[in-house]
Amino acid sequence: MNASRKKGFTLVELLVVIGIIAVLIGILMPALSRARKAARTTACLSNLRQMGNAWVMYLGDSKGRLPHSVWHNQPAGVSWTPERFNEFIWHGFIFGILGDYRVSSGQVLCPEAQDPIPFNMSSSGGITGAGTAYNAWSGKHQTAIPVGIMLDQSQVNNTPDASKKGYRTGSYGFNGNLFSGVRPKTAPPVTGSSAAPFGESISFVKPSTEVPVFYDAVWFDNIAMINGTATSQPGAPPNLQGGSVPAGSSNNDWRFLLDRHVHAINVCFADGHASTVWLEDTYKMKWTPFWKGYTRTNLPRR
Repeated sequence: MNASRKKGFTLVELLVVIGIIAVLIGILMPALSRARKAARTTACLSNLRQMGNAWVMYLGDSKGRLPHSVWHNQPAGVSWTPERFNEFIWHGFIFGILGDYRVSSGQVLCPEAQDPIPFNMSSSGGITGAGTAYNAWSGKHQTAIPVGIMLDQSQVNNTPDASKKGYRTGSYGFNGNLFSGVRPKTAPPVTGSSAAPFGESISFVKPSTEVPVFYDAVWFDNIAMINGTATSQPGAPPNLQGGSVPAGSSNNDWRFLLDRHVHAINVCFADGHASTVWLEDTYKMKWTPFWKGYTRTNLPRR
């Protein structure tokens, strides 16, 4: 009896199999990439929901009073040691308040922008340490100390412990019009860049479901905003990467007009809920008490 011959793959068959595998990889990789981005978007929303919980708890403890804008000024009539002043700055700053309400260091960093900017983006609207769509902002490059995002340049410190010194990093911003302040009696011109505080109490922040509080951003706040109109929109940033600002513009919208979550950002609103907002719809949100919403139609493409 003749022994049966062992069969193996021919070169042609092997090449066919390799070709099929390559095609499958080509089909699956974009789907896997989309799945990863969707997972990071979900994690980012979770961070913002935690910020929303902290915001609601803070307002409960403060009896509805909105937070003050604490940066580097020592209150009048007091004489503190440097250590006591550092404590005041570190905890009084808006991201310090979040830390005191159990928002962890990882929750101030969007999964799409965890690494701090590796260099000083001082050319971006005059801000030192601004981030990008995929980099966190950093307090390391501040020139004055102490301030709300830097006590010194020794290390990253996103904890509530001021004794560790260091500087903060983050991927989110705060609507500076929600700092406690006297509400203007009349609306600022829609063509001029201007701050317009809601007032001193959350009771003036209406409708709370439409007022953005925290959101994906390249800096920790934005205040000066040009409302514009649907037929006369403010100039758009040259790109959606957060690294540049329109020439001659003082409009702060480039800080959140980012292609971070596939032409969208995540936002926590004044009632504490969080959702994903398309960039074209960011001007529908109520940024100031006088804001007139509309759809942005002049933004750069991805």
